[in-house]
Amino acid sequence: MRDENPRGSLSDGVIGQRSWDVHGMGGRSSALEGSLGDVSAFWILCDSESEMECLGRTVESFTGHRLFTWSSRLSAEAVAPAEADAHVYLRRSVKRAGLKAFPQLPFLDSSFSSYLDFGSEAQETVEPFLRRSSGYALAIGSSDAGPERWAGAAQLMEGHFSLARDFENTPELESLRRKSVALYISAAIVMGFMSIVPLNRHPVSGHVIFCPAESYDRVARALAAGEHRFSVRDAELREREIDKFFADGGDLAYL
Repeated sequence: MRDENPRGSLSDGVIGQRSWDVHGMGGRSSALEGSLGDVSAFWILCDSESEMECLGRTVESFTGHRLFTWSSRLSAEAVAPAEADAHVYLRRSVKRAGLKAFPQLPFLDSSFSSYLDFGSEAQETVEPFLRRSSGYALAIGSSDAGPERWAGAAQLMEGHFSLARDFENTPELESLRRKSVALYISAAIVMGFMSIVPLNRHPVSGHVIFCPAESYDRVARALAAGEHRFSVRDAELREREIDKFFADGGDLAYL
């Protein structure tokens, strides 16, 4: 029997999920442990070759907003904070949550940045995000969402990154990591940010945007309007396609 929903059809538009249900469709993707609260999600799927372009379309859909980024790496010693540049407003070193793997690298060096648009500098920063490392986080925030708020939310991912580097594939560690990502998404929303979480490229690339449920219609209109418009469709009408995405190995890349 011919498949009426081939893999490529998933990249035709955005699939909007008004309520992230831990027992429903959203929860089947590496279920985030703990309630996210009243949260909506938009699934934006694309081919690997067009992922940077797709991410740019997402960011540029929200005029008057900034792109906020966080990245982290392991280091042998604490690095003194450098002077802030045009985009990086905070650099810091902290001790890792665990040292079972790479004990010779006991520190995390984090960099928190923001960008007015998705230009070349932003693309250079987020390019590692496309490699599916847990040491990166992205979010979209309004112009009045201060960097201190983003640092408060993104710092929750430092512990997740440390645990990921020491990952032993135990149920306890996996549970802790999933809880930390759920906490990060919830905190980001409370602080005024829409988290962008990548998908794991199996079977397709893309990302999920998390936003307050009360903002669902506004976010849907932003994605569907302007020069970089998407076709936004309701998840209840596209559940078969999302089911296929999960069945083929689809997942959130952080988990």
